[in-house]
Amino acid sequence: MPDRAISYEELTPGYKFPPTTYELSDSFVSKYLKAVDSEGDGFVPPLAITACTIAATTKSIPLPPDTIAIHASQELEFFKMVPIGATIECYIGVLQKITRGKMSMLILELEVFDKGKEKVQSGRATIALPT
Repeated sequence: MPDRAISYEELTPGYKFPPTTYELSDSFVSKYLKAVDSEGDGFVPPLAITACTIAATTKSIPLPPDTIAIHASQELEFFKMVPIGATIECYIGVLQKITRGKMSMLILELEVFDKGKEKVQSGRATIALPT
C-alpha cells in the first residue's frame, strides 16, 4: 500500500485499491430486506453483497471536495450463495479511465470473496464523475 493516498488524477488502468472487508450481519441483511420489501431465506441476497461492493468503491475513490459520483452501470456474475453472518472481502481495480468534456468515467473491476477465499461475485461497474 502506498505511503500516501492516491489522488483521482493519479488513478490509472491497473491500479488496485486496498481490499475492503464487510461482515454481512443479520442486522445489515434485515435492513436490506426491509428496504427492498423482501423476505429472507438464511442467505444474503446477492444484490446486498453488490451494495457493499459499490459502497467500498465509492469510499475508495479519492474525489475532489463536493464531487458527487454517479453509479452509471454494472455487469455482475454471481458464483455462490453466502450465509448471513459471513465475512466478505471486496477487491476493486481500475480497468479504464475516460474523460469526455466535463465528465469523467471510471470502469472498475470488482471481485468479492468469502472467508474461505472462494469467489462470490465478480463484475464491472462504471462510475461517472463531473469534472
